[in-house]
Amino acid sequence: MSGGRRRFIRNVFVGTAGAALGGLTINAAPADAFRQLFFGLPGADSPVFPFMKYVPLYNFGDYVPKDQGGKFIQMAVLGTEEDEKIVAAIRKGVLSEVYGDPVDWRRYERSELEKSVWLNRFYFLPSFARMYRLTGERSYLDDMMRIIRQWIADNPRLPDSHRTTFNWRDMQVAWRSIHYSWCYYLGEKGLTEEEKGLIKDTLKEHAHILLTGFGQAKLNEFNHQSHGGLAMLYLGVLFPQLEEAAELRRKAMIILNHHLANAFYADGGNVEQMFGYYPFQAHIFRDAFLLCTANGLEPPVNSLPMLKKMANYLAAVERPDGTVPQVNDSYEMPVRAILDTINEITGVMAVAPARGIAGFPDTQVAVMRDGGRKGWYVLANPASVIGAHAHAGRLGFELWHGGSPLLIDSGCCNYDEPELVTWYRTTGAHNTVIIDGVTEAATSSSLLWVPRRETPNRITGLVPGNEISTVSMISPPEEQTNASVRWSRRITLVKGLFAVISDSFEAAGDHSYEILLHFPPSELTADPSGRLLRIKTDRVTELFAADTIGEGRFFTGTGMVSIKGRTTDAPVASLNLRATGNLESHLLVIPSGGDGTGATVKSRTRKGVTRITVTDGSGVRTRISLSAGAVRLI
Repeated sequence: MSGGRRRFIRNVFVGTAGAALGGLTINAAPADAFRQLFFGLPGADSPVFPFMKYVPLYNFGDYVPKDQGGKFIQMAVLGTEEDEKIVAAIRKGVLSEVYGDPVDWRRYERSELEKSVWLNRFYFLPSFARMYRLTGERSYLDDMMRIIRQWIADNPRLPDSHRTTFNWRDMQVAWRSIHYSWCYYLGEKGLTEEEKGLIKDTLKEHAHILLTGFGQAKLNEFNHQSHGGLAMLYLGVLFPQLEEAAELRRKAMIILNHHLANAFYADGGNVEQMFGYYPFQAHIFRDAFLLCTANGLEPPVNSLPMLKKMANYLAAVERPDGTVPQVNDSYEMPVRAILDTINEITGVMAVAPARGIAGFPDTQVAVMRDGGRKGWYVLANPASVIGAHAHAGRLGFELWHGGSPLLIDSGCCNYDEPELVTWYRTTGAHNTVIIDGVTEAATSSSLLWVPRRETPNRITGLVPGNEISTVSMISPPEEQTNASVRWSRRITLVKGLFAVISDSFEAAGDHSYEILLHFPPSELTADPSGRLLRIKTDRVTELFAADTIGEGRFFTGTGMVSIKGRTTDAPVASLNLRATGNLESHLLVIPSGGDGTGATVKSRTRKGVTRITVTDGSGVRTRISLSAGAVRLI
C-alpha cells in the first residue's frame, strides 16, 4: 500500500448538525424521521425492499447512478436515463442494431469490452420493471422476462465460466444481481410463480460467483469491490431463502465496512479522485444503509456520519448546471437525485452557499463561488494523483460564469475509444502548463491503464473575502514534469466582476512555458496583437494577457471536449512564453455586461509590479495590482 493510501481514514468522526463543513451550510432535521417509512408495516417478517418510495420520484438510472464505463456506453447506445424512452428504444430494436439479431451477448468482448459488459450488466432491465410498477401494464414484464430468459439460455454458468467469459465475473455479476432484485420486487405483483422462480434460480448462480469472486478477494479500495459488497447485501437481505444468504450478508459487511473506512478520505472525497464515480460510490452506502436499517440489521460502521460528508462533498463540487466536474475519467453525472436522497436519509440539508470557498485538504480539491448559479464557479484540482483513473492535468481548473463554462476540462470518453489515451488523459488536454515541452510520460503513452502516481502538487491557500477571493496551488520543482521549475498558480475572483489566473514560475536558466486553455464549443478569436482572446458563447468573454516580460502571445487551435459522453471539437489556446529566471503571467477573464458591452483594460508593469485598470461598459473602473502572484485592489 502506498504512503498516500496509508493516510486513508480509519475512523470517521460524527458530523454535527448545524455546523459549517468545508464552507457549506447544513441545517439540522430529525435524523431518524426516515425510519417511519419502514417499521410498523404489515408483513414485517418478510424482507423489506426499502427503495419503493423512490420509484415514482426518479428514473431508475438517476436513483442508481452508473459506474463511468457503463454511463458512457449508456449514452452512446440509448442516449438517455428516462425509463420510458429506454423501453421505447429497446422495443424499436436498438439492441439488435448494435448487438445483432438474435443478440450476441459476447459480440464485442474481444474488441470493445465496455460495450460488451454494458449489455450483460442489464442496466436497462429495471426500466421495464419500473414502467410496469407505474402503469400496471403486463406487457412491460413480458418484454423484461423475454430478455431474462434469453440471457439465461444463452449464458449457462459452467465450472470455468468465470475464466472463459467476462459475463460471469466481476461487475457483470454484481450489476445483474442488483438489477434482477429490482425487477423481482418491482414486478412482484405481476410475475408468475414460475417467473419468480426463474429469477431466484439464476440469483443462486450469481450468489455463488459473488462469494467466490468478491467474497474471497483481498480487500482493496477499488469501487468494483464495494459494488460487489452491495450486490451480496442485496441478495443476502432480500432473498433470505438462498442457502448462502447468511454468508452473503457477512461478507458484504466486511467489504462495505472496509470501503467506508478506506475508500474515502477524512474530508469525504473518494480516493480514486473521481468526481464522476462519486454519485455511484455514494449510492452504494446510501442503499446499504437503507437495506440494513429497513430489515433490522446494523448498517456499516459510521454510515450516517459518512453519508453526511458525502452530501457535503457533492453539494460543494456541484457545478452550476447540476453535474459533477468532468475531471479525470468522469462523465458529467447529475447530482440532484443522489444528493437529495442522502439529505433526506441523514436529516441534514447540505447546500452550497451562493459565495465562498469550500476546501477539501485530504482530497486536494477546492471550489470557489461568487453569485450563486449565475455567478462565478471555480474548481481547483492540483492533481495530487496522476495515473489509474486520474489524468495529467496538474494545477488544473474549471471556470464558469453565468451558469455556463468559460474554461473547462476536456473530460473523458468511452474507455473503448482510442481518444482516451491519445487525448483525454494527456497533459495537453487540460488547463495546465507544459514546461520545456515535457508532458506526463505515462498518461501520454498507448497504455490504457497506467499505475497510480502520488504527486507533490497541492492546494496551498484558500482566502475568502467580500471583494477578493483566492485559491492557490503549487507544483514544486521536484514534480517530474516541471524541469526543476517551481510553479505556483492562483485563481482570484475580483468583486464578482472578473477572474484573474496568475502563474508564477521560479526558475534558474532559460525555460519555455505553454499555458494551456480549453474552452467549451464556441467561437474563439485572437486579437492581432496576440494579447487578447474573445470567446463567444451566449455572450462574449474576453481574456487579456499580462506578463512581466510583455512578450507572451496567444496561439489558438482545435481540441476535443466530451459533452454528455460524446467527443466534440472545441477551441483551445495557449499563451506561449519564454524567459530566463523568474516569470509571472496573469490572465484576466472578463465577461461582457448584460447589454453585451465589453470592458477596456489598461496595464503597466514597473519593477515587477503590474497595475491594471478595468473599465466596464458603463464606465465603472476597477484598479488592481499584480505582484508575486497576488491580486490587490488599489
